[in-house]
Amino acid sequence: MMTTVASVENIIKDYIEHRERSRFYGRKKMDAEKEYNKLLAKFNGEENHYSLDQANTIYKAYQDMIINGEQSTIAQSKFAEAEEKLIEVGRILFEATINAEIEVESMRGEPTRIAVRIDYRNGNVVVS
Repeated sequence: MMTTVASVENIIKDYIEHRERSRFYGRKKMDAEKEYNKLLAKFNGEENHYSLDQANTIYKAYQDMIINGEQSTIAQSKFAEAEEKLIEVGRILFEATINAEIEVESMRGEPTRIAVRIDYRNGNVVVS
């Protein structure tokens, strides 16, 4: 039985991409929540009566908030997994520093090469 071994480059790439997704969906969740609350305040009358268009607009904002919240949770979970793998690399390398150029996929799906520095300090990882 053969097992697939990830390269350090792939581990760093996963870390960076999942960190960016986590930030992106976290912001989208917050923005959708603000929009939902803004619409409730804007359309809210004394008797909580809404027109069909207002109800549809509020419902869509709510659905966006829920979807982005789910995406944010998934992204945060994958980021935590990627961070654990990167910390393991640090333990293997006795808390060294890695300098590299890594090709990552942007949130728009475009490949981008970036220079990164990974520092391992006291069991923690710092990527800059």
